[in-house]
Amino acid sequence: MKIDELFEAIPEPMKYKRENKDCYYDPYRKKLIEVTPEEIVRQKIAMLFETRYGVPNDMISLEAPMSHYVEGAVGRADIIIHTLDEEQICMYPLAIIECKKQDVFLTDKVVDQAIRYCDILAAKYFVITNGIDLEMAVFDESLNKYRFLDEILSYDKMVDSNYVIPEIEDTKFIRFSIEELKNQETIQEYNEQGSWIFGMGTNNVLRSFAVNFFQSLLDVEHRLPKVKRKTFELIEDIGQRYMDYGNAGGGHYIGDYRSFLVNDKNGEPQIVSISMFGTDADFRDEHRNSYTSLIVSVDRFKTSHNSLQYNVDRYAIVKPNGKIKFIHNGQIGNRKNIDVINMVECLGDGVKVIDNKIDLGEINASKLIYLDDIEVAEFIYNLIEYALIREEVRKKK
Repeated sequence: MKIDELFEAIPEPMKYKRENKDCYYDPYRKKLIEVTPEEIVRQKIAMLFETRYGVPNDMISLEAPMSHYVEGAVGRADIIIHTLDEEQICMYPLAIIECKKQDVFLTDKVVDQAIRYCDILAAKYFVITNGIDLEMAVFDESLNKYRFLDEILSYDKMVDSNYVIPEIEDTKFIRFSIEELKNQETIQEYNEQGSWIFGMGTNNVLRSFAVNFFQSLLDVEHRLPKVKRKTFELIEDIGQRYMDYGNAGGGHYIGDYRSFLVNDKNGEPQIVSISMFGTDADFRDEHRNSYTSLIVSVDRFKTSHNSLQYNVDRYAIVKPNGKIKFIHNGQIGNRKNIDVINMVECLGDGVKVIDNKIDLGEINASKLIYLDDIEVAEFIYNLIEYALIREEVRKKK
């Protein structure tokens, strides 16, 4: 739900100066709080739920320590909405609201944080917002998971024991046919619907491949088979996640990824995610070519990042038989290519070095791509392996 106009219309609390810093007098915590982008969102969203959705002022807590509710729990919830027990004596958490500043996207990482707090507090609802978008979810006991709602509930509905969670019809993901993938007008319209999948400078064959491959990542009915290599073991195909991964240059790749839980060669669990993105030629007014990138990212606790940004336009080779071969020069930031090539020669299992280039495999792009197809699976395994090898190079340097 878009709330940017509504958000801007909500007045800020009274401002004061303290130690040369702008402060709010917080009507909920009853104290002066320094004005920050996060605090602006907290204050306005709390006021929104009080004035628009009928939450009583005394049932709202801001930046509440989790340890106040569960001994030993760490962290602070941005906003907690409470309700009373049947005896109308004790308050307990009904909903938690996770607030982010306005330049932060509401990715699955934000959802996971909200669910974690909800699980600790046994709250029935959670809300995520950045002052631009607002989403609400409810715990569905029949499914044993949280489900997003099509509306933001009033406080009366939240506390109503007779409230029935509306049924949501599952929608089947429908992929393009090969004929539709060849239609450049069709895939151009698809490209404009969200984050670009291919760049404007990408040729027609690679554009069709990019959409074909991207849709295979969204097709969760086809799972990547488990495998064990010298470099990693695939534990689980996690499925689709909406994530934000960055690179050393400050770029962000925000969108749908297919993620995989693996154990690396050291036996440590890692999450590797893959997606396709078209770059913007006017990014930071650098006026670069608009090309297609295949992104392979690795989760870290605080520094999740792109391990590989593969320039499809530059490195992918379209063969006469309809197959596309993927090679790479080993480039990794400002490090020497030979460091990566040597590491691949040392550790590589499926990934090979041929003629001083890294061979990542090939895909038949003249048919629909599925992750459980042997040829495609080998390519995905190679991408995962190559990303983990590149991480080894980063560690050594």
